[in-house]
Amino acid sequence: MVIATVNAGALALFAIALCWRIDRIRREGAGLQPTAMTVAISAMTLAFVSINPHVREWLDTTLFTGAARVIFYCLLASGVAALVIVFFFGSAEEQRQRRAGMEAVPLVIAMIGLNVAMLVTPTPVRTENVSEWTVQHFGFALFFVIAGCYLVYGLGACVLSIRRYVGLADGYLRHSLMVLLTGLSLVGLGSLVQTAFVVLSGLSLATVPVLLKISAVISSVGAVLFLAGICYPMLRARWIKVRYNFRHRRDHSDLEPLWSLTTSALPEVVLPLRSGTDVDGSINLLYQRRVVEIRDALLQLSPLLPDDFDRLTDRDQVFYLRDAVEVYREAGGSSGAVRQVLVGAGDDLDADAAPLLRISRALADHPVTRGSNRTG
Repeated sequence: MVIATVNAGALALFAIALCWRIDRIRREGAGLQPTAMTVAISAMTLAFVSINPHVREWLDTTLFTGAARVIFYCLLASGVAALVIVFFFGSAEEQRQRRAGMEAVPLVIAMIGLNVAMLVTPTPVRTENVSEWTVQHFGFALFFVIAGCYLVYGLGACVLSIRRYVGLADGYLRHSLMVLLTGLSLVGLGSLVQTAFVVLSGLSLATVPVLLKISAVISSVGAVLFLAGICYPMLRARWIKVRYNFRHRRDHSDLEPLWSLTTSALPEVVLPLRSGTDVDGSINLLYQRRVVEIRDALLQLSPLLPDDFDRLTDRDQVFYLRDAVEVYREAGGSSGAVRQVLVGAGDDLDADAAPLLRISRALADHPVTRGSNRTG
């Protein structure tokens, strides 16, 4: 029951991760590393689908008895091979491509071996669980030895590469890699323990059924940690995006008084719409547009503002800004050298918008007449 629950949860998380990877590729394009990560998640998602009882029964009936087990381990092997490419420690794309070519050889050999081993296994035994009795059949034992050895090899290569990355990473990425490293290590250890049981029981050297339970527990814990390591960057990025969207939505609204005041005198600074749905687009885009439009308007109003404008109190800045807008309206423009006012403390958008938000919130206590050129 516990393993079934873990498998169901893993399938759901892999499906979510797969959708996220496909969306990232759609937005950012794909090199070998992002493509390999998408292939890994796709293969593991399909692997968990193939062990669903209904899917397993359909595969065994449609193809041949034991086909579902072969497909599961072949997909698992493909996913691990793709992870080896993902975590390959090398910055050059050419090096990663060479490694991908090298990894294809053991993967193909393992897949051929799995199919041959299943075909030489007696039909009644192919769908049975691993036990001290079933591993007495050579084909059955060989199947799990091939699967276990390849997983140990592939996961071991991933662990060695990730250890190198951990030494260079910091912050949340370092923590994510450490969780990922622990998860893959445990899954590899679980495969190694199961392979040891198969070899010992198959050769009648020793029978230790508890090894199967240990393998199942270790692999389940490792799978959970692996999923956590994979999903953490995705969830963190989504959480940051949600926070930014929430803050920018609030700041976009808070900039309304200052935007309305300045654009009422200079409607020409309002950026043209690219389409009829542009206003309903990303809140970050709308927020950026509003900051840019206010900045353009302040630049043209700057000759009408006192030289010490940035050093005045908020109340005095509001007074002189309203006065400058009135003068600009009456004169139909301004003359003199323009300059930056209300300069932000940093280079990013939020730092640039901080002094604008301060003045806009001061203006909010005394609303001004709104112009008819509103876009946001």
